[in-house]
Amino acid sequence: MAEAKPPRTIREATVEDARAIRELYGFGDVEEFAARLADPHTAPGTTHYVAESDGETVAAFALTGLGRLRPDGRDRLMLHEIKLRPSVRGAGVAEDILAWLEEGRAVGTERELLALAPLGQRPAAFDRFGLSESHQAFKWAVVEGDRRT
Repeated sequence: MAEAKPPRTIREATVEDARAIRELYGFGDVEEFAARLADPHTAPGTTHYVAESDGETVAAFALTGLGRLRPDGRDRLMLHEIKLRPSVRGAGVAEDILAWLEEGRAVGTERELLALAPLGQRPAAFDRFGLSESHQAFKWAVVEGDRRT
């Protein structure tokens, strides 16, 4: 018999999640994460979420509402900043996030989803949920000191 998957909760991130989110990123300052979570003007239109399992934060991600200009078009959401705790990779956390989006955010019926993944990576969860390539993303490099990021 297959081992039961622990129940996961997905909820909007709060300032109290700053330390756990910083751990997921592996760098940065807890106070800066907390300040960004506390200020809705940091990233207008973006909401940050965490996924928890057995009281532990196992993932963080962001959703940005993109709207739609075309008449009769569906609103779009962009899924980005997905960070998984290494110990839960391959354990269905990404699938739980996509199922939550499908059920709770009407993705696939009332809304379109654009999901960002690192260059050259195609998360298996995207295939399982039927996400297909539709766009290429490009970024404008930012100069920090003597290098571009």
